[in-house]
Amino acid sequence: MTSRIRVRLSGFILFTSNLLSFLFGFIFIVLISRNLTQSDLGLWFYIGSIITYFEFLVKVLPFWATRDFARGRLIAKTSIISSTVISIPLTLIFLSLSGILSKLSQASIHPFIVASLLIPIYYASSSINSIMYVRYPQKVGWRVPLIDGLKIPIGLYLLPHGLTGVLVAVVIANLVYVIYGIYAIRGEIEKSFDKDWLKSRIRHFWLPTIQSAVGYVNSASDQFLIGTLLSPLQLSTYGVGVTISNAVRTSSQLSLPFTMSVLSKTSTSREEVSSIMKFVTIFVVPMLIGGIILSRELFGIFGPIYRDSARILWPLLSSAVLTSYSTILYGVISGLEKIDYSLKVDSKTLLRSKLFKLTLIDYSTTATLIVLSIITIPWIGTLGAALARLIVASISFTILSIMCIEYLNLTKILKDVGITTIACIPMAIYLILFEPIRTVSTLFAIAIASTIFFVSLYLIDKESRRLIKTFLQETTRKLFYLTD
Repeated sequence: MTSRIRVRLSGFILFTSNLLSFLFGFIFIVLISRNLTQSDLGLWFYIGSIITYFEFLVKVLPFWATRDFARGRLIAKTSIISSTVISIPLTLIFLSLSGILSKLSQASIHPFIVASLLIPIYYASSSINSIMYVRYPQKVGWRVPLIDGLKIPIGLYLLPHGLTGVLVAVVIANLVYVIYGIYAIRGEIEKSFDKDWLKSRIRHFWLPTIQSAVGYVNSASDQFLIGTLLSPLQLSTYGVGVTISNAVRTSSQLSLPFTMSVLSKTSTSREEVSSIMKFVTIFVVPMLIGGIILSRELFGIFGPIYRDSARILWPLLSSAVLTSYSTILYGVISGLEKIDYSLKVDSKTLLRSKLFKLTLIDYSTTATLIVLSIITIPWIGTLGAALARLIVASISFTILSIMCIEYLNLTKILKDVGITTIACIPMAIYLILFEPIRTVSTLFAIAIASTIFFVSLYLIDKESRRLIKTFLQETTRKLFYLTD
């Protein structure tokens, strides 16, 4: 029981941190959307989508570092240094392409040059997080005050320099987080460079490489296609929708400590999976329903011109919900795989593993996303891209559910979703009747609606009452866990 509560506690800390990060990021995007031109905002999303293609090697070592560190091998320094070295040629390639990219987007080269600095920072950060998530997931919670606490004031100060100034703020904030991360895991840094681990896992680079590559293509392909087939102006609208839906996507952090737990012990049960599914359900269902009801108001926060595009939000939010559930299933499948225990495992064996099967699923769904986007974007614009992403998320969730069927108590899961949906009814009535108009009133309505939902859930669901009571007791008793 204690381990599950610690899993929930760590997951809640990560979720809260990422939700706060979303809120601060939301504020940041609103600030720049109201102070930059619509073209510059589109360029912001365009540069972000291109940067992702240079992160396709970012998981080469962190992928294995997470798995091996969870099993007791000290490889923090080896992973961080090696990952940073891998990023250097990619950064140089991005810099060499900056001139071409700036001409294609009819923009200044300076934002691209500044953005190139994010590549090595992201590579170092990925290795640091691979260690922190295994041993100190709660310490990742400091990411919000470090990155967003710096990014917003520095960004405001540098706004006179346009998009370039905004990107400088992002670079500085992320660099500070890397420094903090190294300090946080200083006790796990090995004395000597683990050459044996590096040589062995470099030979296995192909698996995380193809996983990472398809992941970043999947996350950015629809935005890239909108920017290419339509215009940066329409991309800015779609980017607003993606930004809002990311609030739901942060709920995937709730299950990350559970995944680490499965990975370290390579076992789980239907009860544990049902418990974490319910824990995630309590957050994603009200966020989905509330987001759909307030879609126009949420888009209006970014500016009145975005309100009429709110129809794309419901498929984006639904896709994010399915992605959060899929993250749990993905973690179960990956965590239970024992075939990579030995550093000497050969490629043929890895090709037969479930790790590779997960990669094949990612590639097939990404190919489907690209094809559907190419068909639907010219036809119905940004709504087509949103619907394509929903279809693909549904396919992925279905396949992963079939693979995890022995660990799923479908009756209980559906019952939990039904109870949570019923608990959302008073909240939904309030949001419909309240009809917030301005940004402040919208945020106020969200806070009140959240309170109404949790009170309703507490009153109608015995299991949720037990879960909330136990969680609060453990949180109070283990408050030191935040800084341990």
